[in-house]
Amino acid sequence: MTRPMKSPIISLIRLDEPTPQHDGWICTPHGRDSCTRDIVAVAELQTKDAVQPYRVCEAWLTENTRAVAYLAENGYDNR
Repeated sequence: MTRPMKSPIISLIRLDEPTPQHDGWICTPHGRDSCTRDIVAVAELQTKDAVQPYRVCEAWLTENTRAVAYLAENGYDNR
């Protein structure tokens, strides 16, 4: 289960094609130890100091209530 997210979503950018996790390119919320799914999007989150990219798998997009709400209201930002 993904821990609750405190930072607001600034944008959700869908990748052109799913990208396997490799090197430092890992599923940010789950980590490579618990997630073997491809990365399908980049969520830009507003942290205290900056906008940070957050690489996510399909499961995160459907399990995270803020992501679900963002997509329902805005869709992807690179439509």
